[in-house]
Amino acid sequence: MANVSAYAQKAVLDWLMNGATPTRPAQTWVGLSIGTPTSVTGSEVQPNSGYARQTGLFGAAASPAGSASNTAAMTFGPFSSVQSVQGVIINDTASINSGNNIWYGTLSVARTVQPGDQIVFVAGALICTLA
Repeated sequence: MANVSAYAQKAVLDWLMNGATPTRPAQTWVGLSIGTPTSVTGSEVQPNSGYARQTGLFGAAASPAGSASNTAAMTFGPFSSVQSVQGVIINDTASINSGNNIWYGTLSVARTVQPGDQIVFVAGALICTLA
């Protein structure tokens, strides 16, 4: 995912150019988007569907400048209703449809989940880049 959110772009520029000192998120959370996410929003799956954001654990970026990926698997579901999932968002809070969007991207293949289905991202499956 090379899509850095507008919020994260400002934070990086402020930090690198000494314009301000942004606050680092205490934790990152990964969510699923039913629409195509953008730099400012993702139309997130609703919580009454068996869905919750998952803790996003990421390793240090590859050197010199490459990518950072998730270090632990994340399981969404089981879902209690049909959902069409198109994207992924990384956020700074666990609360659905709130907080600051940090990173976003679309799935390589959109997925329609049925009741009882789960979506699993294995360790290393979410790759964030600054390309």
